[in-house]
Amino acid sequence: MLAQPPLLAFYLLAYALSWGVWLPLLLAAQGVIAYQPPQWLHLLGSLGPAVAALIMARVCGGQMGWRDLWRRMVAWRVPGRWHAIAWLSPLVLFFISAWLGGWDSQTLHNFGRSAEYPELPPGVYWAASIFFYGWGEETGWRGFALPYLQARQSALAATIKLSLFWALWHLPLFGFTPGLSQMGLATVLGWYLSLLTGAILFTWLTNSTRGSILIAAIFHGTMDIVFVSPVAPVTVTVLGALITLWGIAVLCLAGPRHLSQGGKIVIAPAQTAVVWIKR
Repeated sequence: MLAQPPLLAFYLLAYALSWGVWLPLLLAAQGVIAYQPPQWLHLLGSLGPAVAALIMARVCGGQMGWRDLWRRMVAWRVPGRWHAIAWLSPLVLFFISAWLGGWDSQTLHNFGRSAEYPELPPGVYWAASIFFYGWGEETGWRGFALPYLQARQSALAATIKLSLFWALWHLPLFGFTPGLSQMGLATVLGWYLSLLTGAILFTWLTNSTRGSILIAAIFHGTMDIVFVSPVAPVTVTVLGALITLWGIAVLCLAGPRHLSQGGKIVIAPAQTAVVWIKR
């Protein structure tokens, strides 16, 4: 077992795995290579944080750490309200945003579709989003990194620190994905603000469910669906504002120490599995 939390090794491994898979897409989009790689490499590269987390959990925690991470990846026995929040709240926020932004005839038709994968039916894309973007990312960020960070600092401080590494992981995507590649500096700053307040919500969900990666993955995948649906830009802007307000409300109500009414999950250097720390 390593004596210190292996977060640097995890971050570097997650970046290397994801960026290595995405590199052909980035080079093609920038005109460096003539070959056009398959777009599904974006999905595949999103598994980088999960693979890195599973590797580091085995290295640092042995069989117990490995099993604990897998257990939380499929932990569905949580109070029903958290399932409802994970599945339904992004949809509710989307339709509120569409209504506030001025509903148009294409909004409902385009909801759940993808400009990046137009050939995929909405149901298939939804499942892919939860698996690749949800489990692929959340197993690493909230499943592995967050408990280590929370062992040494408040949940809010851990979330802010983690959001920086999470944002940096997205860097290559600004070179080839339809939405991110069109952003200017001001829009990128707004994107990071939404990501940070979204990270507060992910911490809240994870701590409130005693570390369920499944709930965070469902919420992540569903939220990605509503954000990338090809609808009016004003709808996406309003949605980002609502997410920001929700994150601020959670911070005020749950408090920065745990970002949860119950407690937080931690992994101390001498531990191999998540421990629940009550308020």
